[in-house]
Amino acid sequence: MKKQLLTLALLGMGIANAQTWSENFNSTTAQSLPAGWLQNNVDGLTVSSSLSSFNFGTNAWVTNNIATVYPNQGRCVMSTSWYSPAGVADDWLITPSFNVPTGAYLEWEATCSEAAFADGYQVKISTTGTLTTDFSTNLLTVAAENYAASAWTERSINLSAYVGQTVRIAFRNNSNDKNRLYLDNIKVVVPPASNGNVVSVTSVPRYTVSGNTVISGVFKNKGTAVANNATMNYQIDAGPITTQTITVGALNYLQTANYSFTAPAALTVGTHTVKVWVTEVNGVAETITNDDLSTAMTYVASQSVAINALVEEFTSSTCGPCASLNNTFDPLLTSNNVNLPGSNLNAIKYQVNWPSPGNDPSYNPDVATRVTYYSVNAAPTVLYNGTPGSGNQTNINIAKTAPAYANITPTITFAAGAVTANATVTPFLTISSASPIRIYQALVQSYYNYPGASTSQKDYKHAMRKMFPANGTSYTTTDGTPINVTFNHALTYGSTAAGTPAQGSFNFWTSTGTFTYEYLVWVQDDVTDQVLQSGSAFTSSVTVPSSIVEYSNNGSIGIFPNPAKDYAVVGIKLDNSSFVEISITDITGKIVYSNKAEQVFAGASEITINTSEFATGTYNVIVKTNGGLLTEKLIIVK
Repeated sequence: MKKQLLTLALLGMGIANAQTWSENFNSTTAQSLPAGWLQNNVDGLTVSSSLSSFNFGTNAWVTNNIATVYPNQGRCVMSTSWYSPAGVADDWLITPSFNVPTGAYLEWEATCSEAAFADGYQVKISTTGTLTTDFSTNLLTVAAENYAASAWTERSINLSAYVGQTVRIAFRNNSNDKNRLYLDNIKVVVPPASNGNVVSVTSVPRYTVSGNTVISGVFKNKGTAVANNATMNYQIDAGPITTQTITVGALNYLQTANYSFTAPAALTVGTHTVKVWVTEVNGVAETITNDDLSTAMTYVASQSVAINALVEEFTSSTCGPCASLNNTFDPLLTSNNVNLPGSNLNAIKYQVNWPSPGNDPSYNPDVATRVTYYSVNAAPTVLYNGTPGSGNQTNINIAKTAPAYANITPTITFAAGAVTANATVTPFLTISSASPIRIYQALVQSYYNYPGASTSQKDYKHAMRKMFPANGTSYTTTDGTPINVTFNHALTYGSTAAGTPAQGSFNFWTSTGTFTYEYLVWVQDDVTDQVLQSGSAFTSSVTVPSSIVEYSNNGSIGIFPNPAKDYAVVGIKLDNSSFVEISITDITGKIVYSNKAEQVFAGASEITINTSEFATGTYNVIVKTNGGLLTEKLIIVK
């Protein structure tokens, strides 16, 4: 972001573009516009409740901080055409007045929030006043603004026809039932005649394998004179500089062209910084040097291997579109042998707590962490190797072709009410410091049935129940040196007869019958979200004992096994539905375990408790119900 300049007099020419004014909206607070800016909500329509977090109210345009999605932008100004009921937007944003100097251009950056629902807009000019009727001249019409996952679209308009006049600019959102339009860095500048800009280094991916690499990317002419050629340079780390004069065609102001060096770069295993910069345009030395350079960091591996692609889906039992998608997506995943040995596709689903009523029982804090990680705000959302996509075979096939830069060998075992999982990760990268690599582990329930779901979907597959930890573990890596990770987890289950866990818990869905635990491991770049490899293992046909709980205390409470070691199953029988709270005390009366009250339905229910940390001895188990207290002795042996 460039420093905000609010002066209305023409700045003198120096080593940077002269600016009459510039606005980056970073000085605004809440949803307010900067001083001197105006808005006009002509349509008067009601913004969809789905956008309530942006606090549009009755405003045509608002400012918001979008740094979590676009870190380089910070705050920006936005409008919407998503109304309830649907309608055509007529929302105006009007700049302060300014005098147009010789050689001036209006510039701004723009994007939309969703490619499938891209807002369009008009850019208009007034030489008289601030009424919408005063903006009779249309300078530009953008039918649908470009969607950008990172870099926004830079746009400009030549204001030479208005030199010496005092004017205002209006941005008018005139879309019909789209989503959100973002604008930022709106300014009026007087560019120099000659100036070049290296926009990007596109040929050097963040991850690649060692060998010769052609250095190429995008060059932009930021001078008013037509650019025909540019003298450009590249350097790997602090190595020798390669210089070449490259023909870029006949580029007008802000037009771009691809560049490519003929001499390739030799990239070796390790972490490297690639720098590309321009020193001359049309033989004229650069005088504005703050935009000459572009850099790319690359992690070079000794080899790449076939990937086990990772599918992640954010879904919910209260989401109608999720049910519609999963009706076809779940069978599609099954047909791809997802999470099975020999398959090259793994899947994990995060059950979220929206839309209303937001009561999906499988939502828990680890899901919330992944929602924040990806900045997900819609369900269903499907990601392939960390990149958003659609739930179809085409996207699956594309994900399977990505290169992987590690091997993962996972295993999982079930014993005594707990699972023990571990994985060996063998990277082909050497990253000795500031590593972006994180290893994630998750325990997944392969299947459960939830009759209480508010949508047509009652069967759920590959639902995440616990991660270790949810934000992953950071690692430095050495090519070919294995990394071992482990995941030990004592199992707890839904507290009602139906096996439904309480929302916010890490309980599995049932303590009876036969089912499968799945263990997923993946390596992910914590900056770009790119998944570099995944692996999975599962327990086959695990039967959790329950029928051998023997009830005592008037046939209302029982504990199995007793004596216990790593876990104990507390069984209770209720004549009526009740809130149930369990506490365990040692022989001194000290509470060593307690849980919050949960509603339990009438009949037999079981709660599995992790006792692996309990010392050897005798304990009292106290079950508090609406009808009174139930007590039983528990013996722990090691």
